[in-house]
Amino acid sequence: MKSLLKPRNILLFCFGAILIFLFILFYDAFPRVKRFRTMQDDVKTTENVNLAGLKDIRASGGSLPGFPDLQKKLSHIEGPIIIVDAMYDYHGYLLGMPTTSLAYHQETPLLKHYLRRLLLTGTFDKRLDFITSESDEAKKYGFDYKAVNIGSKIGNTYDYIDDVVSFFDSTPPNAWLHFHCRNGRGRTSMLLVMLDIMKNAPHVSLNDIIKRQILLGAEDLFDVRVWRNGTYTEQALKDRKEFIEQFYIFASQRNTGGAQKWSDWHKAQPTEAL
Repeated sequence: MKSLLKPRNILLFCFGAILIFLFILFYDAFPRVKRFRTMQDDVKTTENVNLAGLKDIRASGGSLPGFPDLQKKLSHIEGPIIIVDAMYDYHGYLLGMPTTSLAYHQETPLLKHYLRRLLLTGTFDKRLDFITSESDEAKKYGFDYKAVNIGSKIGNTYDYIDDVVSFFDSTPPNAWLHFHCRNGRGRTSMLLVMLDIMKNAPHVSLNDIIKRQILLGAEDLFDVRVWRNGTYTEQALKDRKEFIEQFYIFASQRNTGGAQKWSDWHKAQPTEAL
């Protein structure tokens, strides 16, 4: 018993306890990319789904990235990689850790978030002066960066669709687009579906585009059932579905020589058609 109480053993025990505490506190603070998928993944299904043009699209999607993990996942990609950031609330990085891990986006953080803040910044408060923007963090890892303003709960975002379409048009053929929102679900799925539509409508039906994106791991944008404990209302889900349907019609006529700007096309539609 006395040997266990020697100063050296006590120090080793305390050191080990501190390491275990830090591991538990930070184990999920440097996240892997969740729901990661690419347009070039193999699609396995017994359904009859048209996959034409899918693997020609140089794009992927997922959750808010830990950039070391994303760099590994995209290490095989040649050409420029553009991070397409679809998050609309505040976020950045501190020592490579997304500020979501410090709950800088929340009004009521958990205890673990306060402890992380205290250990990393010396205060429970938000230290925005310590934060690196996602644009600068992406550049550290060799990525280009583009922020897009689009919501997964389609409401007042129509004004920004022209910008998204213009961005897709201006992307170099050898560039790879990696889309992300917070969880890699709503906004990421929307952008991947919109890109697929722009590339392949009207030659691939909208139902096939939706199905093949679901098979790759996207959210079902045609499912308007309200999630338990979710933040979507039934109307928001219906609005999102209707937007995708309209966007398919827009892209189909655009790809056959029609109106090139979403705003021009949208304004020309009869009210009852929207």
